[in-house]
Amino acid sequence: MPKSTARPTSPDPLAADMAVHAGEAAGLLKALAHPARLLVLCQLVEGERSVGELQPATGLSPSALSQHLAVLREMALVHTRREGQSIHYSLADGPALGVLEALHAAYCGDGVPLAGRTGA
Repeated sequence: MPKSTARPTSPDPLAADMAVHAGEAAGLLKALAHPARLLVLCQLVEGERSVGELQPATGLSPSALSQHLAVLREMALVHTRREGQSIHYSLADGPALGVLEALHAAYCGDGVPLAGRTGA
């Protein structure tokens, strides 16, 4: 009897959907798992920022900020735009905003949705 090459199916369609996207979701959560990267992304929810604006807002050294921005670029969570010698960062479209909004609601609790903040 030949072996089946079909993927096992789950009776739960939600579980099946997550199985397809679990690696991608885990990658997003891994990128968000560092407090410094969360701070950077929270700044970018409010709008585009240059590295010079992100550094004092996050309190990170230029070297640390550069390393965290590199991780966010690798994960395609941010877009970059060069203007002269400055690099400007913005939040990429995708599921990160929804996760950031959920984290903000759970931990910040100021009643102001991220999307409703000035500059967003």
